[in-house]
Amino acid sequence: MDFNSVIEKIRVYMQQSKKKKIFDSDIARELGITKEHFSRSKKSGNPPLRPIVEFCAKENIVINYILFDQSPESLMQPTDKLITLKYFKQINTSAGGGAINDNEDYESIRVDEELAMVLGGRYKLKNIEAINVTGDSMEPVIKDGSVIFVDRSQIVPLKDKKEIYVLQTPGGTLVKRLDITADGKLKLISQNPEYDIETIAFEDVLITGKVLGVIQRLTRGIM
Repeated sequence: MDFNSVIEKIRVYMQQSKKKKIFDSDIARELGITKEHFSRSKKSGNPPLRPIVEFCAKENIVINYILFDQSPESLMQPTDKLITLKYFKQINTSAGGGAINDNEDYESIRVDEELAMVLGGRYKLKNIEAINVTGDSMEPVIKDGSVIFVDRSQIVPLKDKKEIYVLQTPGGTLVKRLDITADGKLKLISQNPEYDIETIAFEDVLITGKVLGVIQRLTRGIM
């Protein structure tokens, strides 16, 4: 899927809802980005992911339709077939930027059964939230600007599993692979080899949840 495919679906949606011809400048304004930002994204072929996720949340659009090239009928699905997730658009992990708690502002994004299955099934969705990632410490697995899906019911890392979690540390909110050392401390492992492994005591961190999936450059996957 490329920039044009995604933007054209947004254009069609806006034309149908506003009943008028929609230009690139209208789309940029609706996404809350500058015309220069829009032009850079068009030139690189990478749609501006976060503004699009926020647009879907604001307009109550099924995110699968815009991002994953599913049929326009996805816009018309009955509400009981859709699942709503909290999206904390003001929170950024990996490079710091605050903690996740029940008082943070969030928007709702709607996903269908297919994406729900990717994340482990409808029954798990009540514990899953979507947040942003900034920085390149987890590339190429999680790229700068990605949106990750975090299961807040899974907060206990398993020895030798080295799975990815979101955690709050004295240095900010991070997303890292976690490993347990022989003396019971936590190793914070970056995917990018340019970053050193850090070791920290369990009592100095608060594990927010396990990363189940990621939307990055309009691809999705399981951790």
